[in-house]
Amino acid sequence: MSSEIQWLIGVSVGLIVGFGTTLIAAFRSLSKSREEGDSALHARINTVRDEYVRRVDLDGQINQLREGLKELRDETREGTRETNKRLDAVLAALGTGRQRQS
Repeated sequence: MSSEIQWLIGVSVGLIVGFGTTLIAAFRSLSKSREEGDSALHARINTVRDEYVRRVDLDGQINQLREGLKELRDETREGTRETNKRLDAVLAALGTGRQRQS
């Protein structure tokens, strides 16, 4: 009987050690993958924080662009008016010159 008990104790200890080793390996593997996931998440958070533009800053820049665009549009309209006036004057001068020749 004592050899059967020793055999049973040996097998039990072997199974417990094997099961414990498996649990430890699984826990370490899960910990490592969780740490990698956490690192990736923190990297994404840091990227968003570093590249994020505050709404107030963005609104100010957009308003500056709108004002600049409005100024350009006004300048273009004024330039077009001046060009039209000059073309009208040239056409008027050419028109009176033709009327005199006829």
